Amino acid sequence: MTTQIQHDVLIIGSGMAGLAAADAARAASLSTLVVDKGRRIGGRVATRRADGFTFNHGAQFLTARHPDFIAACDHARQAGALADWQVAGRDALCGAPTMRDLPAHLGAGVEIRQTTEITRIETDADAVTLHDRDGVVARGQHLVLTAPAPQAQRLLQDVEPDLAATAGTATYAPCWTGMYGFDVDMLPPAADPIRHDNGPVGWAVWEDHRPSLSAASAADRDGAGLVVQAAPDWSTAHLEEDSADVAQALLAAYQNQTGLELPTPRYISAHRWRYARVTTAAADGAARISADGRIALAGDWLIGGRIESAWLSGRQAMHALLDAG
Repeated sequence: MTTQIQHDVLIIGSGMAGLAAADAARAASLSTLVVDKGRRIGGRVATRRADGFTFNHGAQFLTARHPDFIAACDHARQAGALADWQVAGRDALCGAPTMRDLPAHLGAGVEIRQTTEITRIETDADAVTLHDRDGVVARGQHLVLTAPAPQAQRLLQDVEPDLAATAGTATYAPCWTGMYGFDVDMLPPAADPIRHDNGPVGWAVWEDHRPSLSAASAADRDGAGLVVQAAPDWSTAHLEEDSADVAQALLAAYQNQTGLELPTPRYISAHRWRYARVTTAAADGAARISADGRIALAGDWLIGGRIESAWLSGRQAMHALLDAG
């Protein structure tokens, strides 16, 4: 291998785990490159803008319990990237003005290469090399891999089978998300989000009812956006169905559950999150770092399915690499 080592730390994935690992690496004065296959950072902490509408179509809110994550959230709140929200009587937080603004705040100043899908990881005596379909992407001393467990397992099965085995113990439930844009005068009165564990509708909220958007005046809005997320059982049963059919089915289910009669949306779409909710975290005691101390795993699937879990895992992975030397 003749390609020069370019970075101290390579990170695959720019979700919450990857951004937390990058922050920990920066605090240790390590040169870092984050590589992500998507067009936006944040992973499932996501926002879509389409036809004048804004939809927070991934993670809907977050909670903070660990002191380190509380401190990070306080900093984001002070920067205007988070707002307080009461969800089902619980103190929570949401991105301000959108969920995407939280990862944007966390990723400020981080070198991130988007739309780059890593297809192969290679190691030699000196470093770790990342490849995409066109060849070498980057070469570094260490790697933090934050991809969803099935993707991590595929990337590691030939190079680090012990870490691949760890990834193989985690499981997920999918989530279909419907997005609907209506004329602004169709916005219903303010109401709490719908939240259920079963049935077609697992979560539903009108975007202007989120606290970070509640101050928007009618004159400033192009329209009212509704997000409906299917419960895990329904998403699993309809996983491979056409997205247009899913969007129509979720809208019908929402109207049936609420009793609202809505007009035909100006915008309608559905997005499938195949790895949406961690149902089984990786086994306790399973390897999280390679024997040579150069590759570490991170992601909510190592701890539990919360945004905080992903963030904590990224920091833990980077600290493990630092401790390994």
